[in-house]
Amino acid sequence: MEHHHAFSESSVYVTCVLLLAFAQSMLLKCFQKVSVAFLSVMEGLSIRSSAEEQIATFDQLSANWWEPTGPMVLLHRLNKLRVPLVVEGLIKVGKLDRKQRYTTDALKGLSILDVGCGGGIYAEALAKLQANVVGIDPAQHLIEVAKAHADKQPDIRDHCQYRVESLDQHWEGAVGKYDVVVLSETLEHVVDKSTLLKQVAAVLKPGGSVFISTWNKTTFAWLLAVVVLENITKHLPRGSHDYEQFIAPEETQGILEGYNCRTVECRPFYLKFWENDWVWVPFMKFTYALHAVKE
Repeated sequence: MEHHHAFSESSVYVTCVLLLAFAQSMLLKCFQKVSVAFLSVMEGLSIRSSAEEQIATFDQLSANWWEPTGPMVLLHRLNKLRVPLVVEGLIKVGKLDRKQRYTTDALKGLSILDVGCGGGIYAEALAKLQANVVGIDPAQHLIEVAKAHADKQPDIRDHCQYRVESLDQHWEGAVGKYDVVVLSETLEHVVDKSTLLKQVAAVLKPGGSVFISTWNKTTFAWLLAVVVLENITKHLPRGSHDYEQFIAPEETQGILEGYNCRTVECRPFYLKFWENDWVWVPFMKFTYALHAVKE
């Protein structure tokens, strides 16, 4: 009898937990929809769903891309995390000696593809460490900005190239070509993520590494990216992010595994938006960086 009573209480508890979880989920979804509606009325929020519209959005910002405190300040500041991540990741998988960690030519001789390179902020930082970098992006104005900026720097212009291309256009002529592929703040702008990551795996050499940084698919990430950064602080171009295109780390890892790329590390990071400062954090609620190796 006591056992039956305990079982009954346990069932009630589990049911209550499930109902609370369901209620929380519904409230968050309602909040998201109401917030979108409110922002649409108050600020003319427009969600850009097509690739062409997103390219146009970033093209408009090309003139100010290299201002350290301009519209792209968050990408400039992100280099302090994503560049060391590449070096440390390659040391971890035995592609670099740990003595190279702080050298000025840590990436010398490595071939790197930057997918969705924009105006070249990430690509140039990798080229400064003597990597041979190819940056591709379908936004023509941004590639022109990237080329113009690199051409002024004798130390990188010979090993930092840019092309007006998508990965879909680039990959067939580059199968097994690259030691490293980086996709920083790119995956969340792509609808067909499986095809994109399949092409990433194709252009990597066996043992090559891919480094991805993107937004997690959580309500917290949506609040930060769309509500705060796009519509309140204006740190990101309005309409440049669509929650439906955000992707959870488990899904990213699963897709990569399907193309023989094993995840080595997945590290969450966060933007202290009041300071424009990116930091590594212990909670996977907002953004994450992932390193995988092609087997």
